[in-house]
Amino acid sequence: MGPIEPDRYFWEMIGRLPFLEFHYPVYSKNIQVTGSGTMSLPALYLPKPDRYWICVTYQDHLPIDSLKIIDLYWTNPSDSGYFEANANYLHGDEDPETYESEWKDFGASHYNMTLDYNYSGTDVQNLQIRIYSKT
Repeated sequence: MGPIEPDRYFWEMIGRLPFLEFHYPVYSKNIQVTGSGTMSLPALYLPKPDRYWICVTYQDHLPIDSLKIIDLYWTNPSDSGYFEANANYLHGDEDPETYESEWKDFGASHYNMTLDYNYSGTDVQNLQIRIYSKT
């Protein structure tokens, strides 16, 4: 993962990166996007129901000047959910950051994965999407 965060958040960021606690990647995708759109991603297969750690690096450079919103969706006939990185939420303070993460509950299943994205401008944005398990 390649996040950019202010130095004063170093210890907080270390806890959010999958170095120490989240050793087992179950999903990994690097993609490039520009402008806005919807993209189908490779399917996600999870062998057991659990909480999984989702990490997204939504920009690979500073300043954070073009993100409006990205939404990562997972669906199957009996379960669905989403993960969002939103410019209004992320830029509430003036500290630059390019990384968002959180726990999400999943069942044991195959999930169809979709990414909705909206960036201003036409610059190519490099995204890293990861999902980790503790076991």
